[in-house]
Amino acid sequence: MKSDKAKRTPVQPVETKTEVLRRYRALHPRPHVVQDGAFRQGEFFDPCDLVQVRYEMLRRHEVEGQPVTAVADAFGVSRQAFYMIQAAFVRMGVTGLLPRQPGPKRA
Repeated sequence: MKSDKAKRTPVQPVETKTEVLRRYRALHPRPHVVQDGAFRQGEFFDPCDLVQVRYEMLRRHEVEGQPVTAVADAFGVSRQAFYMIQAAFVRMGVTGLLPRQPGPKRA
């Protein structure tokens, strides 16, 4: 008869949010540049979550009607970067908010 010990499977360590964000290249490299009030208070908005930061930045402009210059300043990006992120989101949806993979794009 086998003991209960032999049937147990090893417990996998739980990854932290930071580890998961890093693995999916969604860890914001400069979270300190996000000056938007929602990301400075509470726990829901996380300035380390690059996808959330970019999505909220686009939402502030599209839904709330805030000017691009004000939104870009609050989220620590240039106007050019805002428009590039916006175009990627329109083209690819939420996956467009992830940074591009490093390395050559063509052979």
